[in-house]
Amino acid sequence: MAAHEVIIYVDTEFGGLHTHLFQSVEDFTKLALGGVNSGLGGDWNDKVSSFEIVSGKWQFYKNVGFNGPEGPVLGPGLHPVLPSGIANDSISSAKAVV
Repeated sequence: MAAHEVIIYVDTEFGGLHTHLFQSVEDFTKLALGGVNSGLGGDWNDKVSSFEIVSGKWQFYKNVGFNGPEGPVLGPGLHPVLPSGIANDSISSAKAVV
């Protein structure tokens, strides 16, 4: 198992497109929404509506560059809707916390 893993989804209840993060991502505008060669355009900036933290602790941020923390540092668990303190479709970066 990876030291850090979170699965982010575009819809609540773990619906729609998803991707796995195994390390910090400073700028979700550089994270392709459909993946490489998928034919889907766009990025993950301000698109996350649910997530599952598989392992490690994570901090989510409203702005790129890990600016404007949203909510607390979170450990493993299911979040079919975003937890209190994190607005829907507001995440622009995520940090794997040591």
